[in-house]
Amino acid sequence: MSAAPGTAGGPAPGADPRSTARRALAAVLAEPELLGCAVQPVVGLESATVAGYEVLARPAAHLGVGPAPLFAAAGDEGALAHLHVLALRLARPLLDTLPPDTFLTVNVDPLALAEPAVVDELLSWGDLGGLVVEVLEGRWPDDHARVLAPLDALRTAGALVALDDVGAAWAGLARVLEVRPSFVKLDGRLVAQLGRDPAVEAAVRAVGDMAATLDAWVCLEGVERREQLATAVRLGVPLAQGYLLGRPERAWPAGDLGDARDLAAAARRGDGLADLVRSPSAEELRTDARGRPLAVSTALPGGGRHEHPVTSLSPATAPHEALARAMARPEHERFAPLVVTAADGRALGLVHVDVLATAVATAAHRAAAG
Repeated sequence: MSAAPGTAGGPAPGADPRSTARRALAAVLAEPELLGCAVQPVVGLESATVAGYEVLARPAAHLGVGPAPLFAAAGDEGALAHLHVLALRLARPLLDTLPPDTFLTVNVDPLALAEPAVVDELLSWGDLGGLVVEVLEGRWPDDHARVLAPLDALRTAGALVALDDVGAAWAGLARVLEVRPSFVKLDGRLVAQLGRDPAVEAAVRAVGDMAATLDAWVCLEGVERREQLATAVRLGVPLAQGYLLGRPERAWPAGDLGDARDLAAAARRGDGLADLVRSPSAEELRTDARGRPLAVSTALPGGGRHEHPVTSLSPATAPHEALARAMARPEHERFAPLVVTAADGRALGLVHVDVLATAVATAAHRAAAG
C-alpha cells in the first residue's frame, strides 16, 4: 500500500505543496498513527461480484496532503522504504479478515521493493496466499534484478504480482514481458477514453491479447462512467475498479454493483466459457494448497499419464478465442485441456478442446443460418 489516487485534505491556500508534504512526512514518521488506510473493491465483471480489494493509504486530513505527495516526499527524503513498511503494517490485519474467495492488493513502489526492509516486512507475514503485490508505475533501479528477485521470493511465499499503469508507453508493455505478472492494470489515461475512442478500445484489446498469452488477468482502474463499464464487459475484460463500482471505504465495502450486474446478465447471454467448464478429477488437474493449477494431466495410449503446462483462461473468454489459444500452443500440447481460473488464481474447472471446437462450430452454423 502506498501512493494512490485521491487526496486526504489539501494544502492551505498559498502554501508550498512540497514543504507541506515534507512536514506531513516528518509527522507521519514520528507518529505512524497519522497514516490510515481505506480499501476499494475490485469487481469481477463476468459474475458482477467483488473479486478483491485494493488497500489505499490515507494520511490524516489535518496534515493537508494526499498520499501521492506524501510518498513522493518520502522518496526525496530517503524515507520511501520506511513509509512503505508503516503502510504495509496497516494492511497486515486486513489479510487475516479477508472475505472468502477474494484477494487483497498492496501497492509498492519499485524502488521501495528493491529495499530489504520492505520485502522482509512482507515475508514476515508468513503464507501470502490471497495477497497481490502491485508494482506501481515509477522509476526502477538500474539493476532490475533488485526488483525481480524480491518478486520471485514473494511468489514463492504465495503472493501474486500485478503491474500498474500498463499501456502508458512501450516501456510499460516491455515491463509486462519482464515481470510476467498475474494481473495487468491498465493505465488510467487509456481507461478515461474507453467508450469514446475506438483507438483506445483497440489498445485495450491489444493489451488483453498479450496478457492472455501470459495467463494474466486484465484490470481497468478509474472506471467512472457506464460507457466505460459497458465497453469493458463487451471486450471481455475480467476485472475493474473505480468510483462507479465502489469508492474507497473502511473494510469491507460491498461495492456499487447494479450496473455491473445488468451488464453481466446481458453478457451471459453471449458466448463465454461458463457453460463449457467441467470439474476435473484429481488425476486430471494438479493444484497447490491454494487451489491454483500446477499441471494438467492426460492419459497415454499405453497406460500412465502425461503432465502438460497450464494454459489458464478467464470464464469470460469467448470459445473462439480459447480455441485459438489452444491451437497456438506447441503441437504436442494443443489438445491438452485448458484451465478456467478465478481472479485469485483458483482453478474453477477444465475445458476440453473438442468441446471448444464443437461450440465454435455450432455458433458459426447458427450465425450462417440466421
